[in-house]
Amino acid sequence: MVDIMIAGEAGNLHAVYHKSDTPSAPLAVVLSGNPRQKYHMNDRVSYAMFRAFMDIGFSVVRFNYRGVNYSEGSIGTTTENMLDIATVIDWIQNRNEDSDKIWLAGNQLGTWYVLQAMMRRPEVSGFALVSPDPSVSDFAFLSPRPNRGLLLQGANESDEAKGFATHLTQILKKQAQIDLETIRVKNSDEHYSQPADLRQMYNDLKAYVGRENADNKLL
Repeated sequence: MVDIMIAGEAGNLHAVYHKSDTPSAPLAVVLSGNPRQKYHMNDRVSYAMFRAFMDIGFSVVRFNYRGVNYSEGSIGTTTENMLDIATVIDWIQNRNEDSDKIWLAGNQLGTWYVLQAMMRRPEVSGFALVSPDPSVSDFAFLSPRPNRGLLLQGANESDEAKGFATHLTQILKKQAQIDLETIRVKNSDEHYSQPADLRQMYNDLKAYVGRENADNKLL
């Protein structure tokens, strides 16, 4: 993996990129949580998601939104962060023209960004949501988009968070015709604070992506 800078609308975006040895390998973009709450591309959950895709043979990139650590500019609005996401998706696709699959994975607020981006990018072939932020409840943007994805959550997250995950599953199925498989990591909170919790989350994500990608169930 290498540190890179990707030219964005507000300046360079700091990213880490792993290029698969297979030219046609599927792609993945990892989206971290809310930068205003100190989430970034090198936090433990974002790194674990990145490694899951990397270790299964994907070309994968993670990055900091504008204004975060070495990414230039000021911390952005939702619209500005979505522009950064689009820039990074375009960047990895332009450098891997032989690949015909791309996955998105997000943590916390990044899960909402994943769903937003998927609605705008019909080429997205799979997605993973890790511990969605229950305070983000606007899903009016969802439209029919038959697909399948994974929701990972700590079994010890709050009742509010677990109830929100159930609600989100129902919303996705009803509004977007999306089937969402849910896995709860035993004894874990939303931060996957213990090494065993983080390892289990990594293993569950890697197993799901490997199975779905191999079976070619996703669009």
